[in-house]
Parts: sequence; structure tokens; C-alpha cells
Amino acid sequence: MHAVAILMLSTNLAAGTGTPRPAYIPPVQHFAFLATLAVHPSFTTRTYDVEKQAAADDALRYLRQVIKLVGPRNGGLDQAFRFVEAKKPAASRNKRAQTRNTADLDPEGEGFNADSIRSPFATTDSLWYKADDFWSVVGWAFNCSVVYPHRWRRWKVWLEMMLDVLEVEMESRASVGTIADSMFARYLAPVGGRGRDIKRRLMRAILADGKQTSLAEFHEVWRDETKGPKKERDEDAVRQGKKRKLDLGNSEFGDYGDDSSDEDSTAASDRRSRPTTAKPSRQMLQDADSDGGATANNRDVENSNGVDSFGGTSSLQLRARLLALLVCLCSHSPATFLDTEDLFDIFTEFTRPLPLVVFQHFVCPPRPYLDADAQSSMLQMLFRPLLAGSGAPVYDENTLTQDVFEENFAPFAAGGSGASDNAKVSIMVEGLLRLLWRHGGLVGRHSLREAVEQGVKARRERVAWDGRRRAGVKALEEEQAGMVMEGSVQRMMSLLELVR
Repeated sequence: MHAVAILMLSTNLAAGTGTPRPAYIPPVQHFAFLATLAVHPSFTTRTYDVEKQAAADDALRYLRQVIKLVGPRNGGLDQAFRFVEAKKPAASRNKRAQTRNTADLDPEGEGFNADSIRSPFATTDSLWYKADDFWSVVGWAFNCSVVYPHRWRRWKVWLEMMLDVLEVEMESRASVGTIADSMFARYLAPVGGRGRDIKRRLMRAILADGKQTSLAEFHEVWRDETKGPKKERDEDAVRQGKKRKLDLGNSEFGDYGDDSSDEDSTAASDRRSRPTTAKPSRQMLQDADSDGGATANNRDVENSNGVDSFGGTSSLQLRARLLALLVCLCSHSPATFLDTEDLFDIFTEFTRPLPLVVFQHFVCPPRPYLDADAQSSMLQMLFRPLLAGSGAPVYDENTLTQDVFEENFAPFAAGGSGASDNAKVSIMVEGLLRLLWRHGGLVGRHSLREAVEQGVKARRERVAWDGRRRAGVKALEEEQAGMVMEGSVQRMMSLLELVR
């Protein structure tokens, strides 16, 4: 009945659109339930049942309607999308007793009474119960983008929906000066005010890369989540088993001794194996097995330096949106988590070692995801370790003018002779140049071209061939770095022509 129920909710929501009539929405626990259906493997990647798959799609579509027509705060999504502290029910053979023990999952009693929805997907098998917190889900979703593409297709649309909610809700809070009370601030609360390593966990989640260390920290939400659908013959066997008759004389015991239902057995199994502290299985740390549908193994991931090593363009765009939310909150309410300088310090620690093309996506993206001040601060913070030892003057003022650009950044190469580091410096010089151009801060004078050309020459000389023959991965990396650097040079020269 999921499809019928969601259709009814959608009809009530749309009725009276464009008139002063109020929109009719359900209690908040329904939104939490629907957000679980939208991504739960039993309704998406672990079933052939078309009705279940349609229910997951309908749930996601309805939540998007609520975001658009009502808004996260008016709809109560900020109350619905709360990760609750796990309350494991006491062992019991009585299904009703188990239901009573797990009916209320809200430790603060703020209106989230899941007893009104009699389904494990609203209680012990709910996303908000199974996951430790928002960042564990983020890390797992981005791990899926690298090694479990069949699950990523579902986590992607769920994460897009969540980011829409967080962005709209934060914007509404910022307009009235209450950004510290936003959903996103609440998701940061478990790590705010604690040590630096706890805060670094956020960056590890945002930059989860599907390698073993990342999978060990950010593992599956539901048990056997990465497996594929059960074989149709297995589902037929289950259905036939439920129809067995009781015939004691012929040792036919019917359903006695079987689990009461697939959902009950799954929920009980998951309660026993809830992955809060358990180590990932060997299967998770390797490729997905034949049921998992993964298309790349970890060795390929470790050797890859392209955008696929971080899940492709769609994954990188969502990671950038999360970073933008962090920057927005830190700039408006530094006491909630960190000030922007400390945030960019952590960002620099994690961004500098990234593969070149991934680094380029975050530092000099085709479409900026940060405002001008934040982009400038981030680039200048990234410059400091790369220019160390290059002879560039130390600049800590954190303001950007054309004079500052010409004197402190444009003319210099990286401190080392690595092709990748010098390509990264070229990308950042280009980023600052484009930033000044977009905001009217460039004047077409001779000193500007001279500074840019001096830097181009210095970087080319720093990575010039030294007579050593290279082969294999190292040779490919240097070739790629050279191509990226020359592409950056061409774009900067074109921009200088426009300025002139």
C-alpha cells in the first residue's frame, strides 16, 4: 500500500496550490519513514519487486515536493531528519513486546513517536536509527560512489535531496540570524568543541575515497547492503514456504520454526549486527562480490588519479556543496564549529595530497561553489605550504588585490621540483586571476603580464627534464601534470588578452 499512501499524501499537498488554502502534510515521523524508503536496499537495489522500487521513487519525489512547496522548516523536515541514539530492545520472543520496546526512538521526546507507523523501516531498520550520525552516512555514500556504483545511484539522489533541505533551511535561518540553530549545525554538534582529530573526521567523510581505511571508518548502513537482488527462485521458495500446511503425521510442521517474517528476521539480524563498532567484513574491504555489482576494485582505485578515483563528476559536485555548507556556517557562526581560518587549515591538510585533476575541481572549478572572500581565503591558505622554500614572500594578510597577486603569488613556482606541485601552483594562480577578473579587480597593465609570464617560466624550468628516464605510473603522472599546467597557462594568457 506504499504507492497508494504516498499518492494520497501528494494529492493533499498539491490541493489548493496557488490559492491561500493551507497545504496538508502528515506528522513528521512520516517524512523520516519516507526518507528511509527512498534509499533502503530492500526497496531499491536488493529487490526485483517493481512496486517496492516505485514506492522508493515515489517517496523521494514526494519529499522533493514538500521541500519546494512548503519548505523544510514549515514542513517539519528539520525535526523529522534527526539521527536518534540507538535503543536496542531487550531480547524477546514476543513480537508485540519488541514493538513496544522500540516504539519511541526519540531520546528527547520531541514529537517523534514512531509507534504510529507499524513498520521496522520506521523503527529499528530506519536510516535514522541504523546510522551513527549524518557524517557516517556521508562517508559511506561517497565510498559507494567509488566502489559500489549500484548503491551510489541511490545514495546520490538521497544525498542531493538532503543537501537541498540543508541549503534551503540554512538560508532561511541565516536571514533571521539563527544559523546556529540550523539542521546543519545540529549535525555538527557531536564534533563541535572537541579535538582537532574529531573535526578532521568531517573532511575524511567528505573526501571518502573507497580505499580500505575509508571503508573501515565509513561502512555500510544496513547489513549486506551492497548485495544485489535475491534470485527470483529464492523469492518463489519463500512464498511457497509460507503456504506449507501443518501435517504432524508426515513431519510437516508448516511455518513453525521459521522466522515470523522476512522483515522481522532482517530487523532482528540487523539489531545484532548494527555496525556502530563492528569492523567491516572482508567482502566490504575488497570488491563487491558477484551480487554486489561493483565495476572497479580497490587496486584500480588506488592506482587511479582521475575523477573516477573520487566517484566521478557528480560525486565531486556533491562534495563541493558540503564544503560550501561548512564554509557558510563557519563564516556566519564560528563559535558553532570553527572559524574559517581553522577550517581552511584542515581543508588544506586534506586537499593538498589529492590527485591533480581532483585538486583542480575543488580549487579552480568551472562554476564557483564559494563566495569571493571564501575562495580567496582558501586559495591563499593552500599557497602557503606549496610556496614554502620558493623564495616567495610570506603573506598572511588574507586580502586580495592586483598588487598582492603580482607580488606574492603570480611570479613563483612551487618550492619543490615535482611536476604535480607546480601544476597545482599554476592552477591556483589561475584561480586567483579569474577571481580578480570576475569581480572587476584587474587592470590591464604591463606588470600584470610580466608577473604571470615570470611565474610560467619559473614553473616550466622547475619541472624541466633532468635526464632521468621515467616509466610506468610516474611517467604518466608527470605527463598528466605537464598537460594540466600547459592548459592552465593557455587559459591565463587568453584572460590576459581579454584584460588588455
